[in-house]
Amino acid sequence: MCGRYYIAEDDEDSVLASYIAQALARAGQLDVEMRCGGEIRPTDIAPVIATSAAHRTVGAFPMRWGFRHPTRGMLVFNTRSETAAEKPLFCTSIIERRCLIPASGYYEWQKSGAQKVKFSFSSGKNEPLYLAGLYFRSSRDKLPFFTILTRDATDELKFIHSRMPVLLSKERMHGWLSPEEDYRALLAGAAADLRYEAC
Repeated sequence: MCGRYYIAEDDEDSVLASYIAQALARAGQLDVEMRCGGEIRPTDIAPVIATSAAHRTVGAFPMRWGFRHPTRGMLVFNTRSETAAEKPLFCTSIIERRCLIPASGYYEWQKSGAQKVKFSFSSGKNEPLYLAGLYFRSSRDKLPFFTILTRDATDELKFIHSRMPVLLSKERMHGWLSPEEDYRALLAGAAADLRYEAC
């Protein structure tokens, strides 16, 4: 699973900076505080890339990470990609409301006896990561909510944690954001080139 990710304050990627600026401008219009850098936690408002429902163009928007399950009351901030399409809560969003969460990297914890060791994961190509997600709208809330899709960890990373976010390459970004593209093929081709280190 993914319970923390981060946007590095010194990340110089121009595409990432452009998305953050777009989302920040929209957050200002809505008068909400958005986290633009540092460690991002569930319930935080963060920049998210999605297709505008009004204009059908790709842009970045402020969204809140996680939402309360309507019957269980638990905070849903991760969703299993393997079963999302089968769940009433996610089956529409995986077709119509897919999104990408830009990040410099994410964190995971390895259990070692009574202790937990924190690891950071980032791109093996020194590029931003784009985490596949789904988002939801509610007439009662000012902002949409998003959840991050997860998958089985690669063999190389399983010793740290059994799950990892679904990561999409730049070449698959626009396909993921298009309702016309088959989500199953995009999930099957998820990226896995990561480097990691203990924090």
